[in-house]
Amino acid sequence: GPVGSFNEHRFIHDQLDNLDDTMARIDDIGGFRAYNHYPWGWAWAGNAPLRLWKRYTWLGGVRTPLIARWTRGLSDAGAVRTQFCHAVDLMPTVLDAVGIAAPEVLDGISQQPLDGVSLLPMLRDAAAPEPRTTQYFEMLGSRAIYHQGWKATTDHVGSQLTVERDRIPGSHDFDKDRWELFDLSADFAEAHDVSEQHPERLRAMIETWWAEAGRNQVLPLMDSFLGRATALIPSPYGPRWRSELRPGGGAVSEDAIPPLMGGFRLQAEVETGANAVGILCALGDWSNGWAFYLLDGKPVLTFNILGALFRFAAETPIGAGTHAIGAEYRWEKSGRTISLVVDGVVVAHGPMRPRLPLRWQIGGAGLLIGYDRGFPVCDDYASPFAFSGTLHRLLIEVPALAPSDVQLEIAEALHRE
Repeated sequence: GPVGSFNEHRFIHDQLDNLDDTMARIDDIGGFRAYNHYPWGWAWAGNAPLRLWKRYTWLGGVRTPLIARWTRGLSDAGAVRTQFCHAVDLMPTVLDAVGIAAPEVLDGISQQPLDGVSLLPMLRDAAAPEPRTTQYFEMLGSRAIYHQGWKATTDHVGSQLTVERDRIPGSHDFDKDRWELFDLSADFAEAHDVSEQHPERLRAMIETWWAEAGRNQVLPLMDSFLGRATALIPSPYGPRWRSELRPGGGAVSEDAIPPLMGGFRLQAEVETGANAVGILCALGDWSNGWAFYLLDGKPVLTFNILGALFRFAAETPIGAGTHAIGAEYRWEKSGRTISLVVDGVVVAHGPMRPRLPLRWQIGGAGLLIGYDRGFPVCDDYASPFAFSGTLHRLLIEVPALAPSDVQLEIAEALHRE
């Protein structure tokens, strides 16, 4: 964003940092307590003289330096190549260099054909033709096409981040996008739009973009930042109203967990001694995450939402024995609340003011059962903080997704049949 971010999760959730708060923690920037990112000014300085930054298909978002070093395979050290190439060409180049053909079948699965081509001829001969003459680009609705030294780019600014829609000029409607045309052989930085001088060329390039987009499964177009982020790795199981998890199975992908919007329930079935401690389940860390755990036998549920702590804890230990320790998040018209429940009795209750994030981590350890790893969610504990008792199973339920009584009756009837 325009002032940078101490915790990038805020920007992803369409919130701008308060500069005074960031300055108060300036000594933490760059350290393990921060999840910081620099402001637009540094992005533009790093991209100069190119336009914009990643998430856009202007050259500032897609042009990247490539340095190739191979002492025994390349002869003219220090030489520069100007031919166009793309990231998809790197794998074919490596395969070509080591003399291995890409397999058509791998582990019994037919492989998609590689769009890339080897760059070795170009790297060995400065006069070699461009390895590829056409390449489409699409990123969150921003679109561009390269063809034979020319590049056409749209002015689209997606429905992603409010500050960008407010401050970056451009179209917010695919039907109203303006395509600009640039001759990269004479205009390295897309500085001079020549679309009016070459309308037929631009029209042909736009048609080529649509053909390439269809061939590469880009359509239908979607410019929602959160929509694309949540669809990036879809759940392999689909939405389920109940999940039963057990310790020892490894981390569960965040996307495999039922959505927490609208309310959810957790219940850990445990067997403990007195003053048990440790993680029942945890996801994320102190930049954005939550953890359900015991401290000196007392159940605690802590949410760290974009760096702000919200903690709910029982006042008395649960004692030795077999217990069902639960937490319930309710989202109703009257507000959002958290309840901690032990063996059917509410032991803590309070309001939950902020909404829970749509996504807790961009990349992380996933949902962990019976222990944590990496950075903790809060300073109550240090990872791994393994549960000292026996955790038999963890149930996660989303009542809004529960089947109706009629559906249950049908399922039971089909089961009897």
